Amino acid sequence: MDPDERQELESALRKAEKERTQLKRDVAVLKAQLAQLVEVLIGRGALAEGHRRTMELAAKHAGSDGARKVRLRQFVDKYQVGSPDIDCAARMPLCKARCCSLSFELSEQDLDEGGIRWELDEPYLIRHDADGYCSHLDRGTLGCTIYEKRPATCRGFDCRGDRRIWIDFEKRIPAP
Repeated sequence: MDPDERQELESALRKAEKERTQLKRDVAVLKAQLAQLVEVLIGRGALAEGHRRTMELAAKHAGSDGARKVRLRQFVDKYQVGSPDIDCAARMPLCKARCCSLSFELSEQDLDEGGIRWELDEPYLIRHDADGYCSHLDRGTLGCTIYEKRPATCRGFDCRGDRRIWIDFEKRIPAP
């Protein structure tokens, strides 16, 4: 490499490092401002206490290779979503509410209404407990504890053709 090319490369690298340093400062300022905003909103009751933990997790992952993506389902008014004509109660003893072990994104409507728990390390996926089932599933009755507020995905889910749930829906043979 000739001296002119080397000088040009060194100059470009210094400029890039200077810009990277400035970006790190800007990100730090934005993180601090966001943390302050979250504290104010929690103090005013506009955000739940759990949002503080979400912000801590987001800050932890920001800029890392393992950064989490926040996913929200496209808006659909969940109260307008029709339910399939399935007698779930009659099939629960067979399927063991297997649909309640599936993961899916919540909507802004779900978040705005509150009361639906989501994964802290995977905002905004429906929360599952250690057994792999939705945290809103009543383990005794296999009923939904938030039935009236349940997400659109739950309201419209049709398990009949889902091989994760049934080998043969009509013959009442659940998947293993």
